[in-house]
Amino acid sequence: MMPADLKLILSGASLLLLATAAILPFAGESWLALLDNVHWTVSAAAAWAIAWLGALRGAAGQYVYRRWFCYGTGLYFAGQCCWNLQELFYWNPFPAPADVFYLAMGPCFGVGLLKALRRQVSPARLLAAKLDTVAMTLALLGFILALYLPHAANADALELAVLAAYPLGLLSAASLALLAIPFLSLELAWAGCLLPAALLVEGGVWMQWNLQALTGTNQGASPLNWAFSVNGLLVGLGAYLWRADGDGNACRRTYARVMRAIPVAAVLVSAATLALSLAGQPAHRAAVLVAAVSGVSVLLLSILRQSLLLAESEKLLEAAAHRGQSELGYPPPAQTGERRECEGEPQRGMQQGE
Repeated sequence: MMPADLKLILSGASLLLLATAAILPFAGESWLALLDNVHWTVSAAAAWAIAWLGALRGAAGQYVYRRWFCYGTGLYFAGQCCWNLQELFYWNPFPAPADVFYLAMGPCFGVGLLKALRRQVSPARLLAAKLDTVAMTLALLGFILALYLPHAANADALELAVLAAYPLGLLSAASLALLAIPFLSLELAWAGCLLPAALLVEGGVWMQWNLQALTGTNQGASPLNWAFSVNGLLVGLGAYLWRADGDGNACRRTYARVMRAIPVAAVLVSAATLALSLAGQPAHRAAVLVAAVSGVSVLLLSILRQSLLLAESEKLLEAAAHRGQSELGYPPPAQTGERRECEGEPQRGMQQGE
C-alpha cells in the first residue's frame, strides 16, 4: 500500500499540474513561458521530495545508492530554480548556470546504479557492466552528434557539447539501469522497470527539445514541454521504488543469455548512427566521421567485454570441477602428484638397497 506522505506528494503535484493545464486555454502568449516554469518547478520539487523519501526509508544497503538518486533529483530541482531566476532577470546565456545543475541528474543516477552493482556482483561482472555502459555511451554519443551536427551550423563547440550532454547523461543512466536487470537478476515488475523507462523517456525528451532549440522550433506550453513535468514525477517515483535485490531466480537462464547478447544493442545503435549520418543529401562529413569512430570504438569494447566474461566463465567451471572432485573424495591434481612422489620413495629405497 502506498504510504500517506507519498500519496500526498503525488496527489498535490498532480492537482497543481492539472490546474496549470486548465489555465492554458485562457492564457495569452506572454503567459505561456511562466506557466511552463510553474509546472516544471512543481514536478522537479515533487520528484526530489519523493526520491528523498525513498532514501530516508530505504534499508542500510538501499541508502547507499538511493541517496544518489536523491542528489540527482535535488540538483535538477536546483537547476530549475536557477532557470526561474534567469527568466526573472531576463538573463539567458547558453551555457548558463542552470545547465550545470540540470546536467548532474544523469551522472548522479549512474553513480547510484554502479554502487548498487558493486555490492552485488563479482569484480569481473562489474567491469563487464562498466564496459557495456561505456560502449552504449559512445554509441549514443555518436547517434546524438549525427542527429545534431547537420543543424548546428550556428552553434560553437561548447554549445554543441552541452546540448549533447543533456540526453547523453540520462540515456547512459537509463542503459545502466537496464543492464542492472540481468546483472542483478531483478524481477520484471513495474516497480523495477519504472526507473529505466522514465530515464529513457527523459533522455529522449531532452534530445528532441535540444534538437528543436537548434532549429528554432521550440514552442511554449507544447506537449513536449509538458512531457518534462509528467515524466519528472515518474523519475522520482522510479527512484523511490527501485531496489537492487535480485528476486528473478526463475529468469536466471534467460538473463544469462541476455548478458551474452548485450553488446549487440550498442552495435545496433552504431549501425543506426551510420545510417542516419548517410541519410542526408549530401551526407554530412563530420557526422559520418563521428559514426565511424563511435562504431569502431563500440566494436573494440564489445570484444574486450566478451573476453572478460569468457575468462570468468572458465574460472567458474574450473572451480566447479574442483568442488566436484572434493565431494567425490578425489584429491586435487597437485596433491595427487605429491602422493605419487611419496609412494615412489619406498620403491627407490628398495632398489638402492638391492
